[in-house]
Amino acid sequence: MLFPRPAPRPTDLRGLPAASRLETRAALAVTAVATAWFALVAAWELFGPILAGHYASSAGVGIIAENMLRWEIPGPVWEYTAGRPAPEMYYCHHPWGIFWTTAAFMQVLGRHDVVCRLPAVLLSAVTPPLLYAIGRSVYRPAAGAAAAAAFVVLPITLSFANLNALEVPVMAWTLLGLFGYVRLTQTGRRRYLAVSALGLTLGMHADWPAFVLTGGLLAFGAIRAYLLPKRVFGPIHERRYAQWWVLTAFLAALTAALYLALFHQAGKLGDLLASYGFRSSGNAEPLAKVLAGRRYWIELSFTPIAIAAGKLAAIVCAARLVLLRREHDALPLLYLATATVQYVVFRQGADIHIFWPHYFGAYFALGAAALVATGAALLERAAAAAAQRAPDAARDPAGPAAAGAAAAGSRAAPAAAGIAGPAPAWPALAALALWLAPLAAVLRDGLPALRYARETGGRFNERGHLIDSDGEKTAFLRWLAPRLPRTPTGALVEMHEGMKATWAQVWALGGRVVKPTRPAPRETPPRGAYLVDTRFMLDRDQASLAQRFDITAVGPFWALGAGVGAEAPAQGARGIEAFSFREREPGLLAWYFVSGTEPEREIVPDPFLTWELRAHFGQPAEPPAGPPETLEQKRIAHNAALAAGDTARAAALFSEITAALAPLGARFDDGTELLGTTFHEGARSLLTIFVRAGGPAASDVTLTVRSRVVERAPLSSTMADPVYREVGLPTAISPQRWRAGFVYADPVPIRKRPGTEVFWASLKARDRGRAPKLLGGDASEVEVLRLR
Repeated sequence: MLFPRPAPRPTDLRGLPAASRLETRAALAVTAVATAWFALVAAWELFGPILAGHYASSAGVGIIAENMLRWEIPGPVWEYTAGRPAPEMYYCHHPWGIFWTTAAFMQVLGRHDVVCRLPAVLLSAVTPPLLYAIGRSVYRPAAGAAAAAAFVVLPITLSFANLNALEVPVMAWTLLGLFGYVRLTQTGRRRYLAVSALGLTLGMHADWPAFVLTGGLLAFGAIRAYLLPKRVFGPIHERRYAQWWVLTAFLAALTAALYLALFHQAGKLGDLLASYGFRSSGNAEPLAKVLAGRRYWIELSFTPIAIAAGKLAAIVCAARLVLLRREHDALPLLYLATATVQYVVFRQGADIHIFWPHYFGAYFALGAAALVATGAALLERAAAAAAQRAPDAARDPAGPAAAGAAAAGSRAAPAAAGIAGPAPAWPALAALALWLAPLAAVLRDGLPALRYARETGGRFNERGHLIDSDGEKTAFLRWLAPRLPRTPTGALVEMHEGMKATWAQVWALGGRVVKPTRPAPRETPPRGAYLVDTRFMLDRDQASLAQRFDITAVGPFWALGAGVGAEAPAQGARGIEAFSFREREPGLLAWYFVSGTEPEREIVPDPFLTWELRAHFGQPAEPPAGPPETLEQKRIAHNAALAAGDTARAAALFSEITAALAPLGARFDDGTELLGTTFHEGARSLLTIFVRAGGPAASDVTLTVRSRVVERAPLSSTMADPVYREVGLPTAISPQRWRAGFVYADPVPIRKRPGTEVFWASLKARDRGRAPKLLGGDASEVEVLRLR
């Protein structure tokens, strides 16, 4: 036998839980601050170039949108083609809603980087108000403010607020659908039926987890309305609820049928099933062990404080659903189930994508609303009990009654109208204030995580693998694109495997057909261009290209082919012409709107680098005529003086170079010496290691830098990253080509992890050869930097 269902909170004329004007104003103020903050975070770097990492998927969406418009096709195609793509090229692992949305933005705004981010930025900006609307409608204004504030401090929601992929639109649209559902059940109005159906349907067009949430909501709705006695959850608007259920179920079935038909027509149903099998395979170990292995990613994404609060919220929501029997307490639990299915079932995705648990952010926000509502109700009950015990309570008949009406669920609203005045504001405001305190601690870890994410393209530690932002590479590709033949599909761009091609690189070339991982041309230069990152190309292959073709070098990147004016040697090759990056720190506006994690770059002719490359690859080289100004130019001028036999000038330049360095004085048994370092702290911090070579390396050796966090950040609740991370990029000129006495520089971009991080340098062999040994002890590495 069911115990009596507690009376719901009094409502106002709009069907919303009654609240004082003070509580409403305070909650709206908190929500406004949360919304403005999150919108600013999402719009940070809105107009900047898209770089490597998980963020490069936004460029992939841009490529798909451009293909849809260029070829007038409905399906997504990840790569540019010279002709209309066949349906067999359609990408059929996910619904196509985000691609259609981006295509619509591109149709209106044109082909720009901003188009690849703008849909996600706009949807992120409306997510906190939607969370407030749900919390306010279900519980009270303070609960809505708690939901909005909770969402905008989590490291994972901050880090991926501008990622135009799947999670951001799914959360925004489904939250709109849940808001419509709540208001429909409160008012029975048709417009909320439309809002709910629209939001849930658009969510299902964004990605499959929306089907899980919608299916769960439909199942709960069927049980609540048609299987359980009406007294369990109370009466409903029978006709309107049935209309909502049938319409939502029909739209879910129609959406699923649409994609099954489209995928079948493209011959990709098997591909869809294979992707399910692949994503759900992952780690076969017990779940507890899997989660323990992901501990740092989980803590970095949510913080231990938020994780503990999320667990408490699940218990509170379940208890409220059972004890108070208010159907809307099921909504956080349904979102929790959706996020859990995404994270636990599709293990392979969670193993390699740190953003996989993003949906828990929406659950955490909804759970926060329940926590604050429960806390406020407990404080109201305590206040009512205290008022009843007061000495003057008996002399004031209205006192106990007023206090009882203020307690959440402790007294029924007037039976005739079902409407009552608001409860006192202070219990709700006190509960909200108590909730904001731990959120401030979460934000303390969220801020460095946000920058860490932007610096690494959302990859964070990448489980220790080498991370490069591709900032220089993207600048090189954008500089090169207008120099290629104008017809994007007529100038094929081929890339060596060392370019490590991404969607962002393909996008940066302006819509041209790109073929990654291509072998080097043999005799004649390609019609378009062949691109190389010499840091990831064997020395013998570099020498072969330099011997056979004209080379345009921009830093470590080489371009050759007819599209960049290259000729074969028999036709009078000009040799290597080098350019370099001139960098400067961004101003305030550029820092916010373009990039706060990369310097501004200009590509300029560099006679010093031209001499160095030609001298090392056996081409005629004229020493630079002008005096050296920068430390890099002095380094090359020193080498040129040595090559010319001018030992006095070389010694003078060497003294100037070493005077500017933080000394290391580490020597290896092959004569190589780590002279010292410089460190520039800026939008992209840069450690530069200066090396004096003992001669050519006997084998394929590279100067490597790795780092480890030795102490977690002060006042942080997140554990220190336990992973050793590869940091240093190989030098553009291989050590196998170094010359005795020459000074070389290895620039190492520093993307600091939270906490105290220590960086070590060493010489490592990339093949079976022997690496030089460090002299003067048993150490194999030299500490080159320590950051707190």
